[in-house]
Amino acid sequence: MKRLSLTIKIVVLMMFIGLLSFNNLMAQSVKDKAAKRPKVGVVLCGGGAKGFAEIPILKAIDKAGVPVDYIAGTSIGSIIGSLYAVGYDPDVIEKMVREQDWNQIIYDKIPTVYLPVEKKIETRQYLASFPITNGKIKVKSSMVDGVYVNMLLSKLMLPADKIHDYRKLPVPFFCIATDVENACQYEMDKGNLSRSVRASMSIPFLFRPVSLDGKLLIDGGMVNNFPVRNMKEHGADIIIGIDLEDASIPASQIDNSLELLMSLMNLSSLEESMYARSHCNIYIKPDLHGRNMLSFNDFDSIIQFGRDAADKYYPQFKRLADSLQSIKPYKVKRPHVQPVDSILIDKIEVEGVSDNHKDAVAKEFGKEFPKKMSIKDIEDVIIKLRASGYYENLWYKIDETKKGKIFKIHCQEIADMSAAVAIHYDNNYGIGALVNFTTTRVFNMINRSTLSIDLNIAENPYLKVKFNKHHRQVFRFGADLSIYSLTLGQYTDRKITNSYSIQDNKLDLYAQLIPNLKNQLRIGAVADLVHMRDFIGNNGLEGNYNLYSYLYLNYYYENLDAPSFARRGWRINMTGKMVFFNGIAEDVTMSGLSNEGVQSSFITHIDLLKSIPIGKKSALKFELEGGMKIGTAETPLFYQFFVGGQSQMKYFDNILAFTGLDFTDRVVDHIAINKIAWQWNFYKSLYSTVHIDYGYMSDTYDSWFNSNNFIIGYGLSLGVDTMIGPFEISVMGSNINTGVMGFINVGYWF
Repeated sequence: MKRLSLTIKIVVLMMFIGLLSFNNLMAQSVKDKAAKRPKVGVVLCGGGAKGFAEIPILKAIDKAGVPVDYIAGTSIGSIIGSLYAVGYDPDVIEKMVREQDWNQIIYDKIPTVYLPVEKKIETRQYLASFPITNGKIKVKSSMVDGVYVNMLLSKLMLPADKIHDYRKLPVPFFCIATDVENACQYEMDKGNLSRSVRASMSIPFLFRPVSLDGKLLIDGGMVNNFPVRNMKEHGADIIIGIDLEDASIPASQIDNSLELLMSLMNLSSLEESMYARSHCNIYIKPDLHGRNMLSFNDFDSIIQFGRDAADKYYPQFKRLADSLQSIKPYKVKRPHVQPVDSILIDKIEVEGVSDNHKDAVAKEFGKEFPKKMSIKDIEDVIIKLRASGYYENLWYKIDETKKGKIFKIHCQEIADMSAAVAIHYDNNYGIGALVNFTTTRVFNMINRSTLSIDLNIAENPYLKVKFNKHHRQVFRFGADLSIYSLTLGQYTDRKITNSYSIQDNKLDLYAQLIPNLKNQLRIGAVADLVHMRDFIGNNGLEGNYNLYSYLYLNYYYENLDAPSFARRGWRINMTGKMVFFNGIAEDVTMSGLSNEGVQSSFITHIDLLKSIPIGKKSALKFELEGGMKIGTAETPLFYQFFVGGQSQMKYFDNILAFTGLDFTDRVVDHIAINKIAWQWNFYKSLYSTVHIDYGYMSDTYDSWFNSNNFIIGYGLSLGVDTMIGPFEISVMGSNINTGVMGFINVGYWF
């Protein structure tokens, strides 16, 4: 009995101890639950360039000590949010914003230094281009391909290249895109971060849509520009929302496509935006003073407007941080990430193109791997591939494997056939509309060959048919057939003395050596059937067709950094022609006698241009241009130098611009000209140019440098760079013409 009684006492004691332990555990659990800190989520609205205002607000949140447990965004909000989630501090994000060339990024402006030399010579940019597939002209899905946006996002997301679950980023993140096929939002919280963000910010019609996870995705602002509801579903207890949406635009004020698109995006995501505004614990709407989604060059003022809002809401952020600390103390830790400047690459893989193109693309990055490549070198290769005209939709990512880092470059082949249009107007040539058809695989039989047809529907029309075939890496050969119709005038003190009607039918057979993007050496033979008539003067022009021929050698070099506002670089263009024609030549061995029959003249022309930057906003250009005839035969009028006018659109290579002279004011055999221009980009895309051209020009070698043949011209131009090219207005004068002359140019030369 005693043993039984002792056993019962032990059991009762153990039950009592267990009950006390259970009560203690329950009490601790209740205490822990009561001390659990609420989760904070930050939601960043979309709004294009207006998103720069979100950066100083994030900085104020950090400064106040608010713990950010989740961050999300749409469009520009996804870009800013992902950078913050990866670990970039707001100060670093702001610095990156200020360092970017936003015109280049938004409009995919490829610097001329990356263009093949033949494209530099043409300096052509089309208003629109259309791929041709199965004999049908297609409309492109976007104005720009987005190669610069792709590269920027790929580079900035490299610190997180191992993380494919965005919940495992330093700050858990998600973003919103629009699923085009199903017309609904698509939330992304895993995958390749740069591609998810690229999909979220793909503004319709401006940027190419993104194919991801078997879906075609565009800007998330079309369905959910302010994803507060999604943030609540992710478990955020306290939501800080930054709203960038504009108030409804009155119909009377919608007078361009941008305002129409903004209005449509606001309307299509209105329901979600209304919900978001009413469910933010701290709702912030910065006053952006009328800035719109494409005001990327106004980053200074937009950031300042965001700073004003941050100062206003900082006391609320501080009270929130203090209250959260009182619930449960915490420390905010951030990794302070910096942009990656180089990658150790173990292997290159190419995706999206056929096998023969894969090898060609991979070789551009080098042959010996593993090796370390700078981001600058990688981006140089990508831009060269895009500028080649063979590839589009280029982007890259890094895959970590047991064998090392695999650099995966994705690209697509541009359609073999395309059509394009361009427009241009200037005082000299009048208005013109260019239509171009190009195929990069002639008759589907000849690889690495190009057939291009240009038709200029204009006051002075022309037709060009060009065939070019690659042979090995640096050699090419081809044929150009061209038909021009042009009216030229000759003047004396601004009064027309001759009016030439010219029709030129030319066949040019040539071979080229193109060792790199900067140099070209070209040799060729030309047959020229020319009809030239003077309606006013009497130059012995009877309006008959004359057959001329010549052999030529041309060297061209260019590394200028832009077609219209070049700040640095060289251009060298040297040509020698041996022209054969029926004519009369003086017999130098027998004074006063001449012979008639097949004659020849050697004509040289040299054009050297150097552009030197002066500070960040201006450049000084020096150009030396000279030409002369060697030989005793009287050169046909058609091959003399036609000097005057401001147009750079040379129908013939012997038409030379000169400030202060009317178009083709002088027709001479010998020229020596120096041109100085100071170009100043004084505000955004606006610039001014001061021109001074001076030199000697004469019909005869002996009187070439006579003081009577000295001409000086001067002028001032105001211009603006637009999507269709420069728009310029000039006023000019010279020492041989009375009064003031004007000149207007609209668009790129062609």
